[in-house]
Amino acid sequence: MVVNDNKIYMNVLQNGLDQGEEINKAVDEICNRNIENVFLVGCGGSLAVMYACNYILDTRSNIPSYAFNASEFNVINHKQFSENSLVILSSYTGSTKETVEAAKIARKAGAPTIGFMGKLGTPLAENVDFAFANDAATGVTDSKLIMLYQVIFRLMQNKGQCEDYDEIIKALKTLPTNLVKVKEKYEKTAEEFAIKYKDEDYFMTIGAGILWGETYSYATCIIEEMQWIKARSVHAGEFFHGSFEIVTRDTNVLLFRGEDETRPLCDRVERFCNKYTDKLTIIDTKDFPLEGVNEEYRGLFSPLVLSAALDRVSKHLEDKRNHSLKIRRYMGIVEY
Repeated sequence: MVVNDNKIYMNVLQNGLDQGEEINKAVDEICNRNIENVFLVGCGGSLAVMYACNYILDTRSNIPSYAFNASEFNVINHKQFSENSLVILSSYTGSTKETVEAAKIARKAGAPTIGFMGKLGTPLAENVDFAFANDAATGVTDSKLIMLYQVIFRLMQNKGQCEDYDEIIKALKTLPTNLVKVKEKYEKTAEEFAIKYKDEDYFMTIGAGILWGETYSYATCIIEEMQWIKARSVHAGEFFHGSFEIVTRDTNVLLFRGEDETRPLCDRVERFCNKYTDKLTIIDTKDFPLEGVNEEYRGLFSPLVLSAALDRVSKHLEDKRNHSLKIRRYMGIVEY
């Protein structure tokens, strides 16, 4: 049986918004320094959730930003990293050893750090300048992204690169209600998808732009990690440079289409897949109303819309496959 946890979900998102004042204080204090660039550091889904921030900084500001797996960040000695870098780190457990090590490296270099984790008092929280917790029974990623958005848009405003800051924050505050409505709207479709594809042995997820992080994490962190099904995430711009060669009539393709500048890349993938596979599923964020959000800002919130819809897919897959999203074969169980 699939549980409706929308009330809990709404409260979790609101908790992310409620930390806005403290987030602003932290960013304002950091901006008293000469911040030259931003490093977004984490592992797995905790890194993927920050790709949207990377995209926004790249497309809406001239603040250089770099998204790195913590293990890689720790060993490459990036030449743009310095005491003038803002380092944003994420680990839900707060104990991911690579991410904790990255925080220590940043601290040793004198770089300001902001950390996001499930609970305070964890190793990551103890090794960053500003720690924000989003302990949540559901909606962890969405709550975290809401807090991350508050960080990057505040940074951009302080740098004089976000004239519409107030309008964006106003739109952000509509999300707890709007994203619950997304879940409600997609509930039946998600169940139908799970019934139809519960026995599949391969999923290809395709997306681009601001949705790339969600595209990657759904294949890796949900389908593979939590459901033990082989999956592959493919960037829509790279699809025609190799991956499309394995598409046949029974290839299972999930196409995620957002509302940013990369939408035409996904349109091209759709045209191809409509010809060559009978198993194309499209989730288009444009299909979901966002009351109180101006059209020009909808694209910014596409990752949250997609995440809300996919949450219902995940819960129904869990139910129809009788495979808990919490069970692991290796993670946290064996040495690695």
